[in-house]
Amino acid sequence: MSLRGMLILTLPTLGFSTALSLVTTYLPLILERFTPSATLIGFAIGGEGIFSSLIPLWVGVTSDRIWTKRWGRRQPFMIFAAPFMAASLMLAPFQPGYVPIAISTFVFFAAYHFYTSPYQSLLPDVTPSASHGKVMGFQTFMRGGGMFMGMVVAGVLFYRWEPLPFIMCSVLIMVFTYLTVVKIHEPEPEFSLLPPRLSIRGEVKRIWYSTRQNKGIQRFMLASFLWESTLAGLRPFIMLYFIYSLGATAQVGALLLGLVGVTYMVAGLASGFLADKYGRSRIMRVGLWVYLGGCLFGVFITDIKWAFVFLPIFGLGGSIVLTLPYAILIRLMPKEHIGQFTGMYSMTRGLANVIAPVVAGGAIDIAGRFIHDGRQYSVIWLLSGLMIAISLFFFRSSGKDEVLNV
Repeated sequence: MSLRGMLILTLPTLGFSTALSLVTTYLPLILERFTPSATLIGFAIGGEGIFSSLIPLWVGVTSDRIWTKRWGRRQPFMIFAAPFMAASLMLAPFQPGYVPIAISTFVFFAAYHFYTSPYQSLLPDVTPSASHGKVMGFQTFMRGGGMFMGMVVAGVLFYRWEPLPFIMCSVLIMVFTYLTVVKIHEPEPEFSLLPPRLSIRGEVKRIWYSTRQNKGIQRFMLASFLWESTLAGLRPFIMLYFIYSLGATAQVGALLLGLVGVTYMVAGLASGFLADKYGRSRIMRVGLWVYLGGCLFGVFITDIKWAFVFLPIFGLGGSIVLTLPYAILIRLMPKEHIGQFTGMYSMTRGLANVIAPVVAGGAIDIAGRFIHDGRQYSVIWLLSGLMIAISLFFFRSSGKDEVLNV
């Protein structure tokens, strides 16, 4: 695939990554005005619960089964969900209290999961197998760009007029979705190779059964849940950590997040190329150890100056850990069921975004009983490091490219 093709294909990632970073970084600052509870803030950011548990798998199954001549089978879901994402994002900062803001956030996440699971399935549909790592690298580059825009650029706009970054991000989502849908054409699937169709319930049962029979995919899904949980638990509280634990201003915090974003973009792009050349699992293990070191460093620092040292380490490891899992999973999935297994993968990531912020918020509240002067927010790094350490146990690879039998 050409460079131009990969850029156009991954543009939607820039849009929804910007939105996700904006919601998880700056919406807590608005929510803090309405509730002092870190647990409630974590619930509002990660409480989409039922949406992330059910929507990705259902949408994944459905996107494998439909076909439209004009839009293919993945893009109709993107076209439908994009306006809901944009509208809920635009309205969130205008809401008058905790509950209305939480509802707007839940609508955003429902549309987000409806959009991203078929979109993720689109990537292997239109990409040659030898370029999967590169495309994941470009996607991480776009995700890092979204982090930079949603944390740094949005931070500048946020302090000028709070609704402004939310409005501009809504426009980006619509524009990027339009460009990708118009320029990228899905190949027609080979329906003759598909097994007999079951009901959606039957398809879901078949996926669960095949997953239970494969220990490797079970370990991979558990590890993927833990990897996503590390970032999901950090996002709602990272700015509060900078301000209260390290004594930084919001502007310095935004600068630090921008540094992470730049590191994330460069490392993600490089890791995709390295993974295709040297092996995806091998590069993944290196990233996990670097990521763990960055998290542990964050537990102990008390001076904001050291954050400029450890955050690039964290960003380097995090970029690799969040770039390669889907590229590894692609080789485990049967081609005719990409949407279904992508839905399950998205579901595990969605559950992480539900559970991790609440767990992190609860850990902060508990730590606050024993640790004072803002240092209780440093517990988020200890929690993330623990999850990475556990994931190392589950992430085992035989080095063979196996395909699930369904």
